[in-house]
Amino acid sequence: MKFRLAASVAACLVIPASAFAAGGQGADQSQKPSSQVQMAMALYVGGVSLGKVDMDAQYRGEDYHVTSNLTTSGIVNAFWQSQIQATSNGKISGGKVQPALYDSFYTGKNAKNQEVSLTYDGGAPRLYANPTFPTRGFEVPGEQQKNTFDPMSTVIALTAGPRVDAKNPCAVTLPVFDGRRRYDIDMAKEGESDIKMDNGIFKGHVAICSIKYKQISGFSPGVLKKKQSFPAIHAWMATYQGSGGHTYTVPLRVWADTEYGTVAALVNKLVIDGVTQKAN
Repeated sequence: MKFRLAASVAACLVIPASAFAAGGQGADQSQKPSSQVQMAMALYVGGVSLGKVDMDAQYRGEDYHVTSNLTTSGIVNAFWQSQIQATSNGKISGGKVQPALYDSFYTGKNAKNQEVSLTYDGGAPRLYANPTFPTRGFEVPGEQQKNTFDPMSTVIALTAGPRVDAKNPCAVTLPVFDGRRRYDIDMAKEGESDIKMDNGIFKGHVAICSIKYKQISGFSPGVLKKKQSFPAIHAWMATYQGSGGHTYTVPLRVWADTEYGTVAALVNKLVIDGVTQKAN
């Protein structure tokens, strides 16, 4: 249970949180990006290391290319040893994030692997999965797949996408389809605070956001029935100015308090347009 919660919190950081890490193909790598964000986050359960996520997002005109790597570590590897590499390409145009191609590669314990690809060309995305998902009758209807983000484009929409209220970085709902499950990430503002992170990454003003993980389809009836017991998730969101007119909303810390302790994802490295971010 605690590791499943930790994975969900990690998703709510680079799925509602920032995602960016070097690697992958798709954008024109010969052209220097107009802006770039690189970040690393450490994952914890009750103060015990769960793993790490590193991420890299590059912007060239309207095009974006984002990659991410998640690796578990420590005692969790005895139960859930995993590595997930993911990339996504698309555009930010007309005030909208428009995904084009998403690829993810999961490597688990005992050589359990999974490859997923989503291609967007209008309507519901085309899915490729190897091996094929054992949906057991819990498929996501095509209509519910339309106008959604893949997990990595969700990060782009959160960190670099337009906001209805520019002064409220928490005011966003993110419809996600990961190839197997359909869910919404609903964020709302809980308050504001001045913080100083112990690792020296940030000192200043943040918005405090609540994050709700709303399961819609692709889940078993038992999972949907228990969804109300999912713990409340919170995030510190800070705003940074990048080059080329880019503004980024970065989740510095994402956490949920559970009966097993606090499950948290914490930024420990942040580089924007080549400048390593540190508290002033």
